Amino acid sequence: MKQNEQAILARDMIQMIRENADSSDVLEYLDSFAFSLARGLEDSSVVSWDDLASVCDQRYYSLNNNSPVPLNVELLNQCERSIQKFLPKVRDS
Repeated sequence: MKQNEQAILARDMIQMIRENADSSDVLEYLDSFAFSLARGLEDSSVVSWDDLASVCDQRYYSLNNNSPVPLNVELLNQCERSIQKFLPKVRDS
């Protein structure tokens, strides 16, 4: 997978994690998807897919145990910073 494609996918996944932080079904799906990407892409990753999976996993299990922990925003922000150089530049109109 090309680096810019990975960055766009990671950006969208981060947004979905933020928007669905209270949905255990969505978090479970994103956890599994990020984990699969981490295994498939390994050294050619532009972001730590394992970190994204970890954020989802932690929040998912805490929701299911009725003791939700806050979303790890710091780790999500770190992932966002790591992909910035791979994202297409937005042109001013």
